[in-house]
Amino acid sequence: MSWYAGTFYCGHEGYVNIIGPASNREKMKEYKFSGLCPACCKAELVRSRNEKNTAARKAASRMELPPLEGTRKQVVWAETLRVEALTRLQTFIDTPGNIRLIILRLNYEALTPLELTEENLPPMLQEIVQYLIHEKVKAAYWINNRFNRELCNLEQLIPEYLEWCKWYRPEQTVSESDFIRSDSVLSPKNPQFPGIVEIKGNDEEISAFYEKNDRFREIIRQMDYEWNGRCWFRRLTPYRGSFRDRAAELGNILLKNGFTVSITDKEAREGAVNGDFSPEHKRWITKSKKGLFFFIPLSSSIPREVVLNLKKIPTAAYHSGGIFLEPSHYEELEDFAEMYGFRFDREAGELLHAYRDTLQQVPHVSPAAPQPSEEINNLHKILESSGAILDDLVDND
Repeated sequence: MSWYAGTFYCGHEGYVNIIGPASNREKMKEYKFSGLCPACCKAELVRSRNEKNTAARKAASRMELPPLEGTRKQVVWAETLRVEALTRLQTFIDTPGNIRLIILRLNYEALTPLELTEENLPPMLQEIVQYLIHEKVKAAYWINNRFNRELCNLEQLIPEYLEWCKWYRPEQTVSESDFIRSDSVLSPKNPQFPGIVEIKGNDEEISAFYEKNDRFREIIRQMDYEWNGRCWFRRLTPYRGSFRDRAAELGNILLKNGFTVSITDKEAREGAVNGDFSPEHKRWITKSKKGLFFFIPLSSSIPREVVLNLKKIPTAAYHSGGIFLEPSHYEELEDFAEMYGFRFDREAGELLHAYRDTLQQVPHVSPAAPQPSEEINNLHKILESSGAILDDLVDND
């Protein structure tokens, strides 16, 4: 290790540390001092980042991109990454020959449930661009996918988009829908926002229709609703409860925040006023897809302390957005669930009971000591029969 003094390209003097063969050190010294000094290099990097971010903000304003969610540093970085990714994706789509390349790749590997053609793929790609703009509003998404350049990550985006389309509901907006019945409308004592939030749904899905409003958007996103291009919606599963409970919960929260709501379901409407609904339980223990492990999905709403204590259970392993756990440690998992308010769903409960019943039915045995072989017994008798030394062991010297 040797330090060399010199003058950098920016005119500042300083030292550089050069290691390696002595014959190459002069060349390395010349190369290192041909650039900027560390302070100027850092300043130039900050200036370059600021220029890129300013350009990205102007482009985002020109493209009418929605604001990103995240910390201040995440948003500043992700704004640049998003504009670069969307520009790169659009360039990729517009380049002749790439459409054919995507079709050959995805059809050959059977990555999509439908047959892609040169007629149906180009419109789909433009819809995917809009899907990215309106759905991927978390800064973390653009940061985590900043290295996806090959095929612009379309191998993952197209199946993801098609899955999203399954739940797309071309419902009419409030302005296009039939006149809202007056008996379905609830208004707070002091309304703070104009218009009416219309809450609709069935046993499979709940939807909320309302004009563009930052406060409404903040509330609806905190409740894990997604935007499908026309309204905010959530799929209803056994874990999330019934439409009545979810509609009453959403209506109750919106009323408290000064929104006027419309709920056609009478019981849900009464529950929104009286607070008579079952709050959604978000901490569940489920069964893995193959049915061999417990699976605990993790989300940002679960505190870090809870996750760390979960990982302390033997065999706990993180994968696919959650913790996998072998049934052999079901007792520790039951204690953890009781401590932190987790519930076993039906399939996970069946797995736990099946494993527990198997252990209870296993016969308990006391294994006997192994019997010595006949050769060992004979040798033992010979050695104990006399105190004399065997002939083969006698030392004749």
